[in-house]
Amino acid sequence: MIWQRVRVALLATIVALAAALPVAPGSKALAGDCPAPACKTAPGGEIIPGAPSAGPGAPSAGPAMRTITVTELVPEQYTSTRTVYKTEQVQEKYTAYRIERVPEVQTRTVTVYEKVPVQETKTRTICEKVPVCEERTCMEKHWVCKQVTTCKKKCVDKGHYECRTVECKPGLFDRLCSKKKGCCDDSCEAPKTKTVRVWVPCKVWIDEPCTKTVRVCEYRPVTKTVKTCKNVVRHETYTCTVMKCVPKQKTETVTVCVEKKIPYEACRTVCRKVPVEEKVTCTRMVKRCVEKQVPVCEPAPVCEPSCEPSCEPACKPARKKLFGNKCCK
Repeated sequence: MIWQRVRVALLATIVALAAALPVAPGSKALAGDCPAPACKTAPGGEIIPGAPSAGPGAPSAGPAMRTITVTELVPEQYTSTRTVYKTEQVQEKYTAYRIERVPEVQTRTVTVYEKVPVQETKTRTICEKVPVCEERTCMEKHWVCKQVTTCKKKCVDKGHYECRTVECKPGLFDRLCSKKKGCCDDSCEAPKTKTVRVWVPCKVWIDEPCTKTVRVCEYRPVTKTVKTCKNVVRHETYTCTVMKCVPKQKTETVTVCVEKKIPYEACRTVCRKVPVEEKVTCTRMVKRCVEKQVPVCEPAPVCEPSCEPSCEPACKPARKKLFGNKCCK
């Protein structure tokens, strides 16, 4: 209980000190403060904050005014001079050159080459063929008869004879008798047969050796003396006439065309930039101090320490900050 009473006493002291402090003009009310009274209306139609508004039939009262100094940017016109370059066409004279060809006689020394016969001694190499007898070994042909054995295929018939019964062919007499009798029924006589010896073939291929004499060519080395030509190289010195070019100095006079530069005066048009000064009007922003009349708002009502419903929002922040969330009782 004692601590609760001490808290209430401290809260009442803080509220009293806050109400005694002056309110700065133009400052905004904090959230939770007491509502400010309505503003007054100035004679020019301006609304003065903090002044109570008059009723529709009430006469308007004069607001409290004060003078303040404000810095503003004011446009200022000034005249300046600037340099501008303008292009102008100017005629100027200059020295030009033209090329002309002028004939001129000149003397010059020329080197001429002439052909002169000169005797020279030279050496040459000669290759001669000399007959020589040489012994050489050469291969000669010799024909020789040799016995050669070869095998050849031979077909041999290794058959045999067999005895077979063969029907006899009717003779001339039998054919004449058969025509006379006219035998056409089955009661005719049986055909006559005979036994014949018949050869039954049996062919077989066999290899049969065959020896024969063949003439063969053989090459045998033989040493012979052969006549041939051998190349012999020898050096020979001889004299010959050679045409040589000999330089000679010769002086001659010639007419040549020489290019010469002849000066003359010409005129041309040249573009030049000429500086010209001109005046220009410019605008700049200047800082100036201006005095103004501002209405003064009435001070806000002071909250009572006894936490009334109208001032309770103003007291709540102080209680929360100092003593927590408990309500002042």
